[in-house]
Amino acid sequence: MVMNRKLLWWLVSCLMALSLVLAACAPAATPTTTTPTTTTPTTTPTTTPTQETTQATVVPPPSVEVPQYGGTLTVSTTANPSLTGTYGDFEQFMIADWTRGPAGGNLYDPMAGPSSLEDSMMPTIAESWETPKQGVWILNIRQGVHWAQTPFPASTTTNGREMTTKDVVDSFNWQVNEQLRSWIWVSQPAIAKASSINQTGPWQVTILTPLDYLTSFTWLIQGAGYHRVFNVDVARKYKHEWIYQGTGWDFKEGVGTGPWITTEVVASASTKQIRNQNYWGKDPIGPGKGNQVPYIDVIKTLTIPDRSTTLAALRTGKIDYFTGFTKEDWEKEMQQTPRYKWAKSMSNTTGNRVIFMRIDKENKPFKDIRVRQALMMATDFNSFKNDYYGGAAEIDVWPLNSNFIATGYAPLNEMPQEVQDLYTYNPTKAKELLKAAGYPNGFKTSVVYASTADGDDLSIFKDQWAKVGVELVLDVKDTSIYNTATATRNYEDMIYRFNYSNWPQDFYFTSRRGPSSNNISYYNGDFSDKVIEDAFAKIDAAMMVDMPTVYKTMKELRPYVMLSATVIPRPTPYTYSIWNPWLKNYYGAASTKYHWIDQSLKKSMGY
Repeated sequence: MVMNRKLLWWLVSCLMALSLVLAACAPAATPTTTTPTTTTPTTTPTTTPTQETTQATVVPPPSVEVPQYGGTLTVSTTANPSLTGTYGDFEQFMIADWTRGPAGGNLYDPMAGPSSLEDSMMPTIAESWETPKQGVWILNIRQGVHWAQTPFPASTTTNGREMTTKDVVDSFNWQVNEQLRSWIWVSQPAIAKASSINQTGPWQVTILTPLDYLTSFTWLIQGAGYHRVFNVDVARKYKHEWIYQGTGWDFKEGVGTGPWITTEVVASASTKQIRNQNYWGKDPIGPGKGNQVPYIDVIKTLTIPDRSTTLAALRTGKIDYFTGFTKEDWEKEMQQTPRYKWAKSMSNTTGNRVIFMRIDKENKPFKDIRVRQALMMATDFNSFKNDYYGGAAEIDVWPLNSNFIATGYAPLNEMPQEVQDLYTYNPTKAKELLKAAGYPNGFKTSVVYASTADGDDLSIFKDQWAKVGVELVLDVKDTSIYNTATATRNYEDMIYRFNYSNWPQDFYFTSRRGPSSNNISYYNGDFSDKVIEDAFAKIDAAMMVDMPTVYKTMKELRPYVMLSATVIPRPTPYTYSIWNPWLKNYYGAASTKYHWIDQSLKKSMGY
């Protein structure tokens, strides 16, 4: 099916080459920036964008089976195993809320990630908390959490004792105040310098994060970006210096409080983790509510660089699940092995790709909003979705997609008419806008993309834009050169990259203001866009303490951002996860302490 898709676009290209003669590229006048408005198209041909009718996330219903203990979960990775501590060995204050996912309320897609603050706040080391005002977090530390007893000498430092509030304070200070080489000092030095912690009760700490409340929450309070609770006595004993989510020292020197204990790492081959028998956690929902977790005894992670070998291992029951399938690959696997369970999802990160463009340069066409809107109208989103992705994609994905239905997204048919017009294929109107902007014959431009990316989708943009006189040159770069270009925002015309459209990145406005490396179009780089800045100030004032206002403001801002057309979004395809039926309480994304293996079923199936 991949070959058919490529053949189709090759034929289209050939036909266009016979029928089109591109005009000269030089503009007739200096482009100008105008107010972000468009007029309703009245010319033909036009193609109105199809409203999304397929639910983005499809997962099995919550389990009604009583979980069983025991068994081994075996998964694969293409990466070489780290010889240092692993994620599951250590814990943060709060995590993505299992009870709000498919196992419970089904309020967010675990494969795409949380889409709200509330989705990110399942109690772990912090049993409860309050935020009396912005930047002040009063955390009540969970009692009965013990340091793991590992099979290595490092655990004799703690001997399985209960974690104390002092341990939490010492860990925070060790990372934030003493370890100037730690990851937060590399990435968020201002936040590291400004934040502090104090013990304010026998089982209570108060953390002050006076700068950039949302970034501070992500890095230090929720902890997804950085923070874990480590034992400082162990760290000092083994002279640990580099700390990034539990990595940076030999795995044998790690003593955490998490559900798993890493016991074996074989270079270029595998990792083994065993169940922490003294883990404090309980199953919070479903038939196993109240049970101690994890259920599984062992997790084995195998390094398998070759995809075909991985799929063979899945079919023969040697590994339990695999993710990241396209629709056509998923259909093929399901036909070949009907026993699989499956779920589909729409990515909020790397699968969500857009074309960024230099709107900061006065001599570039993209400075003029009419040019940007013309490129939107010159893109046949329906054809992209249906012909290239077989209908398994969503068009309306910028700056938020339908995963955010409760926190800022509204469907395209609820947008103002001028926004809907941008997604309506109308090359005639696109030519009119280009002419009004001073480009009656179109122009020539280039787009940079990585050598590891599939250039087929960019070929679609190239073919469609040629119909309005825009000649798009595809400029493939070596990965290292491409990564440097994205990190430094250094490219000539356009660059093709994934766009963060998730919680919390999109709520930072990192793609819409300032010098962030996510703001690759240089949109509002000098903070001069009053609409954007007013919305950001309103959100910043409400963040953490009035989330309904945050979500309402995001929803109100979305039409303006869409009209500004500072990126050209590619329809986001669905991705699929499949797993063997004996893996239970799995919904397409790993939350390993809640999964369990139906060993009787596995045995009855001959595995």
